[in-house]
Amino acid sequence: MPRILAGLYERFGLNAYIQGDPAKALLWFRRLERLEPDSIRTLRNLGVILLAAGDAAGAEEYLLREERRYGESFHRHSALADIAYARGRREDAARRYEAALSDPEAAPAGARRGDRAFLEARLRICLDPGAFAAAAEGAERFKAAEAARDSGDPRAALALFEEAVALDPTHWPALNNAGSIALNDLGDPARALALFKRSFALARSAQVARNVELAGAALAESPARGRRPAATQERKTE
Repeated sequence: MPRILAGLYERFGLNAYIQGDPAKALLWFRRLERLEPDSIRTLRNLGVILLAAGDAAGAEEYLLREERRYGESFHRHSALADIAYARGRREDAARRYEAALSDPEAAPAGARRGDRAFLEARLRICLDPGAFAAAAEGAERFKAAEAARDSGDPRAALALFEEAVALDPTHWPALNNAGSIALNDLGDPARALALFKRSFALARSAQVARNVELAGAALAESPARGRRPAATQERKTE
């Protein structure tokens, strides 16, 4: 029975995450944690979900536990690189991105070869103090965009999300959130689709993939067919 429950908790948690509800996903994975506190699927998914919920310190704790228990890997290096990047640790992030790029999974014939362009772009930023400082400013614009969105000013939020991307071209959550506003608040599915596609080209996130589908469907259908599911957004990382 515990094994069956563990599988169900994982499935429900992943479904909630893909649907853009990290709080609900976290509840399911906390239940999984009680059954399997040290399994890869517990440690990895809690790390990813906590990062999506804005808890970078908590995410880092779980991913470091995973690395200590199971060793270094492409996933662990790339995820920990993203956390170091978000927390302003330029040299640590560069070291992790270099390690991820050196992993066989990221080789030209490797399973994660599609991630190389993003990792290389992040590494270039980390190796350039000026570019890294601009990216940090982009993170501040992202926070300001979230505040504008939450206060009910979607147009200002969209402009700020796009400013974040101008400062950090790898900031895929800003592209995703700009697309969500274009689709959900401004009723502009063509603009939303273009933004979502740019975001997916960087991150290949399941959430963004779903948003690409929603925007494509919205573009194809008549406005008279009723309300569509809302595109999901990413939260800031602290």
